[in-house]
Amino acid sequence: MSVEPKDFDWWWGCWKDLFRCGNCWAYVGSSSLCPVCAHDYRNPEPREITIDGKLRTIPQAFAGALSWSHYVMLQLMHREWLRPLPEETNPSLPADHKPSSRVLIVLLFWTFFETMMTGFYETATGGLPKSVGADLLKRYNSIGSRLDRLHIVLFGTTYAKDLDQLGFTAVRKHLENVQDKRNAFMHGNPEAISDSLVAETVRMIPAFQEAWTQSFNLRCAKR
Repeated sequence: MSVEPKDFDWWWGCWKDLFRCGNCWAYVGSSSLCPVCAHDYRNPEPREITIDGKLRTIPQAFAGALSWSHYVMLQLMHREWLRPLPEETNPSLPADHKPSSRVLIVLLFWTFFETMMTGFYETATGGLPKSVGADLLKRYNSIGSRLDRLHIVLFGTTYAKDLDQLGFTAVRKHLENVQDKRNAFMHGNPEAISDSLVAETVRMIPAFQEAWTQSFNLRCAKR
């Protein structure tokens, strides 16, 4: 059965079977080899631990892919997509200055992306001396400067070029478009977030999630 945006799996499906590798912290699909360090998780053996003086055998557990806040954001985007639209939009807004009725999907998506990239760069600088990492994150504290200048400092290229290298040029172009339109929305042009931008954002959700995971594994997993 195909998955559509009305199904939560459209939003959650790429993440739900992922976990973090215990060796390198890459994102790993369930019942597979780690794509970075090749650790075999296909048949994880139970572990023996002592609890209250008794030896017990328990299955292995691994960190999931997303924080609770990011899971909630996916739920909110999905709920907003399913929300019935009013028959009439707000008449107090000029017809040519109205954003999409589902504008919140784009704003939530960009918040999701920005906060995921915060974790990306915190992990990327985690191997540096603490003061150096903190200084870099403070110096490059906007999403634009991190995707460009901080990425160059750390990896010698930009995040956009990483996405192109991984085969996700369409995702890169979409992120650039959303950033431009979101900034326009915040600075006096609410109509920049149109119905077509909302529809494209929803359509790109699975590809974006795959692109983000691969970019994290490329740059942030320990080698």
